[in-house]
Amino acid sequence: MEIEGKVALITGAARRLGKAMACRLAAEGMHVAVHWNTSREQANQTVEECLSHGVNALAIQGDLSDPDCTSAIIEGARQLGPVQVLVNNASRFTPLRLENLDAQELEKDHRIHVLSPTLLCREFARQLPEGEMGRVIQMLDWRAKIADPQFFTYGLAKAGLLQLTRLLAKELAPRITVNAISPGSILPPADFEKQATAELSEDPLLAKSGTVKQILDALLFLIREADHTTGHVFPIDGGRTIS
Repeated sequence: MEIEGKVALITGAARRLGKAMACRLAAEGMHVAVHWNTSREQANQTVEECLSHGVNALAIQGDLSDPDCTSAIIEGARQLGPVQVLVNNASRFTPLRLENLDAQELEKDHRIHVLSPTLLCREFARQLPEGEMGRVIQMLDWRAKIADPQFFTYGLAKAGLLQLTRLLAKELAPRITVNAISPGSILPPADFEKQATAELSEDPLLAKSGTVKQILDALLFLIREADHTTGHVFPIDGGRTIS
């Protein structure tokens, strides 16, 4: 897909990895819709950085724990033009074991990581102009494949996102490819070291979990080059999923 002048929507793009993806796509000539929930100031900063590359960009607020906002997010992004790339990056990363969880926490992770991405993908497909190609990229986690009881609801929801990727790949072919990137601990939250997780005491198989640049390069490949690839997961986790 030729990406210059096309529109990308990235959820959770106000900061960290989402911001890096937004700025990289803007640098490559894409117009970018920056979705945010609570980080208004950071979202506006991300938009400003995208605009500095000579493209159009805007910020769109939406709480993905309320799936009713998904249609408005897509419509907001369409102010830049038809959306041809959707990156489902928004997430919450909360340590929670079985003994401490309740139905509300379980449901919240499901809504953010499974239900809202599903509805975003549906609306994305509906608005894609006839004859145009589309790309969906899901941001996964090694916990989608490997059980980590310390992040019980998060891992369960990410496993649902993994299956969603496969379902959508079949449902939306051939016009829309649906793939996923599964990072290791590349940009952990600021308080991650305070969380007593097994990941902190285990080294990945290849000693390093990967870099932000590698994630961005994979993203660009899946958008620009992967015309004949769909339903696949690209792990950039230092081999953690097999170690």
